[in-house]
Amino acid sequence: MNSENSVTENCLSDEEIIDLYWKREERAIAQTDAKYGRYLFKIAYNILHDRPDCEECLNDTYLGTWNRIPPARPNAFQIFLSKIMRNIAVDRFRRKSAKRKIPSSLMTSLEELDECVSYEPSVEESYAIEELKRLLNAYLRSLSDRDATVFICRYYYADSLAEIAEMLGVSERTVNRILLSLRVKLKELLDKEGYAHV
Repeated sequence: MNSENSVTENCLSDEEIIDLYWKREERAIAQTDAKYGRYLFKIAYNILHDRPDCEECLNDTYLGTWNRIPPARPNAFQIFLSKIMRNIAVDRFRRKSAKRKIPSSLMTSLEELDECVSYEPSVEESYAIEELKRLLNAYLRSLSDRDATVFICRYYYADSLAEIAEMLGVSERTVNRILLSLRVKLKELLDKEGYAHV
């Protein structure tokens, strides 16, 4: 833990790293890797469970970041990186799972949400996707910091119950109870707004 903290302390600030991208200095990638490489790798591993695939996703994430900055100048660099990584890892997962079945905590976590969101919009209903996004964002904003963290860790980053429990210093049963309560509340909100099970 201490060694990881010292690595982070020795890294450039996010703003300084972003400046390197803007100046098109290749060491921006090395600085990004030094500060966020392990974090990004973990996101990919939670989805893919395959080290070589995760390494490729990491390289693709750095390339994607290089191609987006500039013109983008992200306010929250870590979130910016995590979105790129998650999209790349999910795309790779879809391509691989089209060929064969792969066990993944991503699928496990998403299956838990099936009881709330099993909605496949038609082309005519595409406007509803934006409304659904708005509802989910409003729902997340209504949660306490702890509950929002648990929800995002489980359903965005595909963290395991054990990882979330360790991060919060609680038992896995507590995390499971929180997630169950969050899913029930989400389902009630979606039912009320017309996104009930079909």
